[in-house]
Amino acid sequence: MVVEMSDLVTQTVLDTLAKCQQGNPGLRMEGEMKLMEFAKGWPEYPQHLARIAVTPTAPPVPRQLAAITLKNYVESHWSVREEKFIGPVTPDPIKASVRDIVIEGLKDEDRKMRVLVAAIVSRIAHVDFPEAWPSFFDTLLSYIRSANTSHVHGALRVLSEFVRDDLTDTHFPHLAPALLPELRNIFGETKKYSPRDRARALGIFRDFAEIVYMVSSEHPDVIKNLIEPLLPTWLDAFHAVLASTEITADALPVKNEVLRTLCKLTKEFPQPMSPYLRSFLDPIWTHLSTLQAQYLSDRVNPVDDLSEGLHDIDSDGETLGLEPLIYGLLEFVQLVARRKGVRDVFVKDGAKGQEPTEFLGMLVQCAIGYLQVTAEMEEAWMNDVNKFVQDSEEEAMIFNVRVAVEELLGTFVDTYPIATLQSLCHATQHQFEHANALRANGDRNWWKLHEASLLAIGKLGDDLIDAIRAHRIVFDMEGLFNNVVLVDMKSDEAPLLQGRALWFASRFAMILRPELVSQHMGAAVAALGAVGLNPAVKISALKAVRGFCVSVPVDTIKPFQAAMIEGVVALVGDCSDETMQLLIETLAEVVKADEEVTARYEDVLSDVLLKVWARGAEDFLMAEIVTDLFNVIVANPLMKVGLQRRIVPSIRTVLSVENVQSAPAVVATALNFMTLIAKYAPEPFPSEYVTEIFPQVVQILLTSDDHAILQNGLDYIIKIIAKLIDPSVDESAAIFVGDLINKLIQKAGDRLVPVLPQLLSALANRLKDARMPSFIQQLVMVFVHLLNTQPQALVIDFLATMDLDGRSGLEVVVNAWCDTFGDFHGFYNIKASAVAMTKVFAAGDGRVQGLMVKGDEIVTSDRIITRSMTRNRPVQYQSIPFPAKALKLILTELQHQQESRMRAAVPSIGNEDTVDDEDDEGEWDDEPGSSWLEEIANLERTVDMDAEGDDEDPDLINDPIYQMDLKQYLVDFCRTCARENKNGFMDIYARWLTDDEKSQMKGYVS
Repeated sequence: MVVEMSDLVTQTVLDTLAKCQQGNPGLRMEGEMKLMEFAKGWPEYPQHLARIAVTPTAPPVPRQLAAITLKNYVESHWSVREEKFIGPVTPDPIKASVRDIVIEGLKDEDRKMRVLVAAIVSRIAHVDFPEAWPSFFDTLLSYIRSANTSHVHGALRVLSEFVRDDLTDTHFPHLAPALLPELRNIFGETKKYSPRDRARALGIFRDFAEIVYMVSSEHPDVIKNLIEPLLPTWLDAFHAVLASTEITADALPVKNEVLRTLCKLTKEFPQPMSPYLRSFLDPIWTHLSTLQAQYLSDRVNPVDDLSEGLHDIDSDGETLGLEPLIYGLLEFVQLVARRKGVRDVFVKDGAKGQEPTEFLGMLVQCAIGYLQVTAEMEEAWMNDVNKFVQDSEEEAMIFNVRVAVEELLGTFVDTYPIATLQSLCHATQHQFEHANALRANGDRNWWKLHEASLLAIGKLGDDLIDAIRAHRIVFDMEGLFNNVVLVDMKSDEAPLLQGRALWFASRFAMILRPELVSQHMGAAVAALGAVGLNPAVKISALKAVRGFCVSVPVDTIKPFQAAMIEGVVALVGDCSDETMQLLIETLAEVVKADEEVTARYEDVLSDVLLKVWARGAEDFLMAEIVTDLFNVIVANPLMKVGLQRRIVPSIRTVLSVENVQSAPAVVATALNFMTLIAKYAPEPFPSEYVTEIFPQVVQILLTSDDHAILQNGLDYIIKIIAKLIDPSVDESAAIFVGDLINKLIQKAGDRLVPVLPQLLSALANRLKDARMPSFIQQLVMVFVHLLNTQPQALVIDFLATMDLDGRSGLEVVVNAWCDTFGDFHGFYNIKASAVAMTKVFAAGDGRVQGLMVKGDEIVTSDRIITRSMTRNRPVQYQSIPFPAKALKLILTELQHQQESRMRAAVPSIGNEDTVDDEDDEGEWDDEPGSSWLEEIANLERTVDMDAEGDDEDPDLINDPIYQMDLKQYLVDFCRTCARENKNGFMDIYARWLTDDEKSQMKGYVS
């Protein structure tokens, strides 16, 4: 293949490109592999691609392939900043040569080649402008000014992408003044430039305007200097475009861009645009009213089947057709309606803004026409009920003319509520009459106006109901129901209208007479179970049932509740996720009505819930909806026992370490379910939740880092703890709850922060009435742990602000601690309690120092006291300040430590063994676990036990408190306090210590 090019090397590349087009797979692969070799090892390769791409005499197909290959090469070899970069980097001299070659291709006579080359130039400019390619913009500007249509088209293709993606506020002030006037000239040359080029010039101006808007906060003058001077000429050109309502393939792209730009300018430059808005309302209205007939004939009621050109796409990928144009028209009206400066266009101010103008009335009536179901929607919804569900949801991710009209009506009622509702009443009355006339004339699409009118009224239903109740508007709602809604419900030939009538009835049920509500509710329930009824009607009936349940009194729902449950459950089958979500949402509302009726269906509801959960547990939205239903059902006191029996076994099968990796979302939802079950568990509290399920949960938490699993697992544990410390639970059943909570605080860390205050408050409240010393120790040790690991002031602040029946939490905890200090058992617990006591004393907080606690026993006689005397004369105690009590307790612990060491040093009489003196404190080893709850509390520590079964907690062993010599620590503490007279130590010594205690203290501090 020979072409007129300067060297044989370029011919080699051209021949290789030709191989890539061969039908023979072997030759084609050979050519592709050769091009890859060129890219990696031949620096001059992109130059030859560029020459081929811009050479007019080269064959068209190889030229196009060369341009595409060069674009891919630029993305992978031009710069390390490129996302697809693979290297090696193109040498700078080669880059310069390629830039000079390819930019000439923007002037090519072949439009397709200009488009391909423009993509290459844009990609290179993205990386090289301005540092490596300072002449880039000047060259493009020269093409723009050349008046050659081919040159202009090529330059506009590059500029549209460059201005949108790469232009910065640094370059903007230098480029805009030179380019914007040229763009205006191109847009105004209606005969010289194609509609697409004119539209693209306008699009570039709009992107410039967007940049001005973004930088205007930092540079306020930029609007005045760059936008305001240009508005008159641009807006005059817009008027010229909108002066004609002609809709042709040539007119559509320009009109679409005009409307998009008008909306952009109105939103982002409200003040400069304010004087011009009124002048555009007339042409906008003319287009809306004129285009409706074409929209109805082409889209709503087409004579023939839907044409292939329903959504035309032009050569640049832009969507043509009526819809984008209508979007722009409706959006502009919506934007203008919010502006105070044109309020009188929509309402008569003489009536305090409550009476609509003729213009607003015409707009609302016209809007209802555009609100009709299109033939495309009808076909899709009738053949695919899941599509119907998707499109009709409030949060549907779709946008069409129908949605745009709904948004416009919403804006009208938000801005001019009474005037809009009055207009709506008149407009819908007119449309109902027009539809009835069409029906009488045999028009099979008459129902679409009825459906659109009911949709419009229903969408504004909340505002309309408020206005009717406030007597601000007169609306014959009962007449509408009797003469329209009831008739439409029986229109078997129009299933979508039947469904809309059912939905409409539920929207206004709260203001209808009870007998009318019952009549329409009965129709909706009957539709759920009707055989042969179109699925779209059943879906609408579901929505109606949901609407009735949230808007009418429970007594009105009760007679229908059983049928509602049966009807909804019967629809749970092989429906799509969207339909299933609607079913479960509806069921969640139905079961709230009457707990007795709901309880009769406990088995059915449990089966449905488990079935739907199993099907969609990995779907976050479905799991959330199922959880909402579960929340309602599990709270029903009449269903507690049955739910425990049916659902808990299924949940337990999910709670395994294996599922944490394979199905984490399922495990997270299962944990959530268990938390809800525990919350509403029957009394007495089932032991399996603690003895069997709790260990499963802990094991899962130890092996997972999934946020939802950790959070839901913690919620379950906290719920169990809340049950254990509930005053109704026997203290012996929660004897190790403190160990559990301390372990939870250690392991959960920051994840526990949101619920920790509530948990600690519950603990302090339980401590207030606790009686068993070992149980009190468990609760107190939680606060001891916090005092040792957190700033003491923070813990004291929290407790001091807690009100427990007139006593502060600080008073409750400190008194309980002091009363049971000497009864603490366990090697670590004794040390931790003593250390925390010294820290609280040393803190010197006035709120603690002022607390009065139980002191020494008051001895009233030297005689021996018998039991009968004690019963008749109870023991009395002094009331002393906490600091004095703290020193007494510290002295007592010192004495215990001393005695412990002395006993450990004396051999046991009559036994070959001796007392174990390991660490000099062996007597205080923790007692072996003796209950199932202790095993649960220790579960985390036993997971990593060695083979010998060592039952020591490695976390405690590594704790500095565990390792410390407690006796020496306490002696050093006393010496420091005496030496520094810390917090009135000497005064406490002199005033509150007994003679024996003084003697002991002297012995330790001397």
